[in-house]
Amino acid sequence: MIRHVFTLVWNRKRSNGLIVTEILVSFLVLCIVTTTLAYYLVNWRRPLGFDYDNVVEVSTDFVWRGKDDEMRRAILERLRRIEQELAALDGVETAALARNTPYSSSVSTWQFEAEGREFEIYWGAVRPELATVLRLDVITGRWLQDGDEKLDWVPIVINRPLARDLFGLENPLGASLPRFEDDGRPRERRSEEPDYRVVGVLSDYRRDGELAQSPYVSFTPFDYDNSESYPARIFLVRLRLGTTAAIEERMATLLHGLAPDWQFEFEWLPERRRDGLRQKLLTVGLGGTVAGFLLVMVGMGLVGVLWQNVTRRTRELGLRRALGATAPGVRFQILGELLALTTIAVVLGSLVFLQAPVLGIASWVSWKVYALGLVASLAILYYLVILCGLYPSWLATRILPARALQYE
Repeated sequence: MIRHVFTLVWNRKRSNGLIVTEILVSFLVLCIVTTTLAYYLVNWRRPLGFDYDNVVEVSTDFVWRGKDDEMRRAILERLRRIEQELAALDGVETAALARNTPYSSSVSTWQFEAEGREFEIYWGAVRPELATVLRLDVITGRWLQDGDEKLDWVPIVINRPLARDLFGLENPLGASLPRFEDDGRPRERRSEEPDYRVVGVLSDYRRDGELAQSPYVSFTPFDYDNSESYPARIFLVRLRLGTTAAIEERMATLLHGLAPDWQFEFEWLPERRRDGLRQKLLTVGLGGTVAGFLLVMVGMGLVGVLWQNVTRRTRELGLRRALGATAPGVRFQILGELLALTTIAVVLGSLVFLQAPVLGIASWVSWKVYALGLVASLAILYYLVILCGLYPSWLATRILPARALQYE
C-alpha cells in the first residue's frame, strides 16, 4: 500500500512539485525556530553561576593611554579609594572593581588553538571582593584573595567548562595553563611569559545570561600598585536587601566628590538582564511569526489542493468504492498521499538542515539541540498536515459508486 501511494504521488509529480516546495520551505523555517527555542530551553536549565539581584554596575571613564607613570598611579589610587568608599556606603554590602561584567557587551578575550580546537576565553583582572558581590560558586579550590597579585606567578580561577576542555580528567588545581604554538601543537612556557596557575574552579559564569551558552572564563587578580596594568572601568556594587534606587543619588554625590572630573553611569543588572532577554525573545518571536504565517499558508493551500483533487478524482474514488474499497481505505489513501508528499519534503529539508552541524555552522549548538529542533519540527508539521487532510479525506469517503457513472 505504501509503495502504491508513493507511485500515485510520483505519477502526479508536476502538480505535486509546488506543494512539496511549499512544505520544504516551511519545514526549514520551522527547524530554525524550533532549534533556537530548544537551544534557549537547554541553556535556561543550566546554572548561571552568579547572582545578579541587588547588584548595580557603576561605570566610569578616564584617559589611561599616554599618561606617565605618576599620573597612572594617581588614577589607580583613585580607583582604590572609590572601591573602598563604595563598599563603606550605608546600604551597600560590598563593591569590587571588575572586568567582563554580567549582561555586558564589553568583553576582553584571549584566543588560541589547542590540538585542533579553538579556545576563546573571557578574561578579567578583578578584585577579590567580586566573589561576594556576584556570589560566585567555587566548586574546587579557592577564589582569589589579597596578596595574590604580589606572587611571582599568576593565580587564575577558571570555570568548569574550561577546566574540562583544557585539562580533561586531570585535576587542574595547581596546574599551569598549557602553552601552544600557532598551529595548536603543545610547547613549553617561555621565560618571559607569565605562569598562570589554577587555584580554583567555578561551577560556571554565564555572563551573557540564561539563554546563552557557557563560555570559557578566567579571572586573575588586579593589582592597584602596578601602573603597567590597564585597569577596568567598572565597579559592581551589591546592595543590602531593602535598599532602594534612591541610593543612586548618594552614590553619585560620593563619586563626584572623589573624582569630580570623571563621568559616572549607573545600571542595575536585573534591568539589563530583562532588556537582554526581551531582545532575544523578540527575535525568536519574529521568526516564530514568520514560520506561523508560512504554516498557515501551506495549510490553506493543502486543504484547497486536496479538495480540488478529490473533486477531480470523483470517478476514480467512486470506482474504488464500487470495487469494495472501504471508507477508511479511501481516507487512508488521501491522507497517505499527503503524508508521502510531506515525507519527501521533510527528507530533503532534513538533509539540508543537518548540513549546519556537519559543516560546523553555529558550532556552539550541540547535536542534541539540533535533534530536539528537528524532532519538534517533524511533530508540528505532520500534525498540521494530518489536520489539513482530515476534511478532504472525509469528503472522499462520501463519494458514492453511482457518482462515477456521471463521468462515463
